[in-house]
Amino acid sequence: MSINQEAINILMYAAEMEKSGMQFFQEKSEQFQNPVTKKLFKDLAVIEQGHYDFIMQELKRYTDNPAEFTVSDEVKAHDESTFFAQRDEAEKLDVTLTESQVPDLNVLRMAYLIERDFKEFYEEAVDLVEEPELKSLFTMLSKWEYGHERLFKAEYDRLKKEYLKMPWGG
Repeated sequence: MSINQEAINILMYAAEMEKSGMQFFQEKSEQFQNPVTKKLFKDLAVIEQGHYDFIMQELKRYTDNPAEFTVSDEVKAHDESTFFAQRDEAEKLDVTLTESQVPDLNVLRMAYLIERDFKEFYEEAVDLVEEPELKSLFTMLSKWEYGHERLFKAEYDRLKKEYLKMPWGG
């Protein structure tokens, strides 16, 4: 089996997207005064760095031996959505964000849109490759990003609703 150049291009682009996401979350984490919100964004930066590292590893594995490329069952079973559920329960994220003096809705919306774009990119990538293992890889990455998207969308919607009910000026 020869190397699929389109798959390589997708993986390289995906790695750059993850790196940009990591930088966004790291930079924005510094804007929050609330330590739990700040930590959430820092943790997301670490997750995005992990995605970058993972994609670069998979890219190397694919280019080294495309005929033998597979995604392990352990990786396929990895579910990042539980990270957010555990954080929410353990740290009462909803209360903490609500108690912020002025919730930065724009940053939450940007985070949501970034994660949605990542998810959609991976969904589109599934249709651009023929190899079942590459399809599986991109489907898995899309699911990871969907978990992030859901978190930010729910927080954004909830805080926007609360913010609109606050007296003028927050």
